Amino acid sequence: MSAAPQSSPPTADLFQPSDYRMCESVGYLITRARSLIGHGVEQEVSELDITQAQASCLMALANGSARTVTDLGRELATDMGSVTRLLSRMEKRGLIERHRRDADRRVVDLVVTPLGHELVAKLPAVFCRVLSHHFRGFSEDEINTLRAFLHRMIDNNSG
Repeated sequence: MSAAPQSSPPTADLFQPSDYRMCESVGYLITRARSLIGHGVEQEVSELDITQAQASCLMALANGSARTVTDLGRELATDMGSVTRLLSRMEKRGLIERHRRDADRRVVDLVVTPLGHELVAKLPAVFCRVLSHHFRGFSEDEINTLRAFLHRMIDNNSG
């Protein structure tokens, strides 16, 4: 008869208020790293005369992870008012178009314009430069492990 598999201790036991140190908190470190990467992207895309938020919006629309204002708010983790203001600026610049659905006028579909697609074509190189800078000294295995951990965190919050 085989022994029962060992189960991992509950995650809640890993995080105790008495042991909490902000600058060593996983949440703080993830937020700080995201902020530094976002700042790096912001600096790089300024040469394209767009913001980091506009770049992220264009990529989400172009790769199909968002098609509507609601999708974008969810994808960018921001409120609808901010998304609406962002889209207004992008529409004025000719980067996107908004189309109300005939079947449900409340739903606004978003489309990247040809000018927007010109920028989208330049963005992967920008993002890769920034990531290469921030991941100096990391091995491919380390990056893949981090990616897998981040996917697990995201999956823990879905559904």
